[in-house]
Amino acid sequence: MNNKSIGREMLICQCLSLLPTEDFDCPLIDYGNYKLSTKSLLRIFVSAQLDKWSSYAHMEEKLRAYPRLCKELDIKDISGSQLSRRINDLPTEWVQKIFAKVVQKIKQLTDTCKGLPSGIGKLSIVDSTEIKLPERLCDWAYISKDYNSVKMHTRLSVVSPNVAFPDKILPSTGTVSDSESSDALIEENDTTYVMDRAYPSKRT
Repeated sequence: MNNKSIGREMLICQCLSLLPTEDFDCPLIDYGNYKLSTKSLLRIFVSAQLDKWSSYAHMEEKLRAYPRLCKELDIKDISGSQLSRRINDLPTEWVQKIFAKVVQKIKQLTDTCKGLPSGIGKLSIVDSTEIKLPERLCDWAYISKDYNSVKMHTRLSVVSPNVAFPDKILPSTGTVSDSESSDALIEENDTTYVMDRAYPSKRT
């Protein structure tokens, strides 16, 4: 069991070493936040996603159990309440910037991939995911009296039989239909697009 845990921890550290967070090394970004920098905060939440940490309490528990990861993250004694406060203050544009850099890096690494065989070539799958939000805390995402939600309109690029990655994500409130997002997600004329009937017919 211990060997498995150590292997998991090292794998997360290797993934974090590839994350393009150099833009967040500026001390001015973290003025007044001495214990938990923006760079460390972002890397903690990436770790949580990779290792499926389910709550702030779970994140706190895992960070205590992974000393090597804490060293990689450059943190000590971070609580779940600190994570909650800092993530609420984080501009979403910064997270979007990291996503765009990661996508650019993956595209460079997969530039020679030809897509799927049998004449299909480049393939993109377009769909959306709706996430329900708490009623009283998120009235800006109002749908109905008892329902608030946001959507993630996503395009998954399939560049080979074994390699696929989301190359574009558009966040919106739940009131934005799938058809309204199609102009931003269906762009290239040398790509086969796969989507459900919620999206309109379109020539690129």
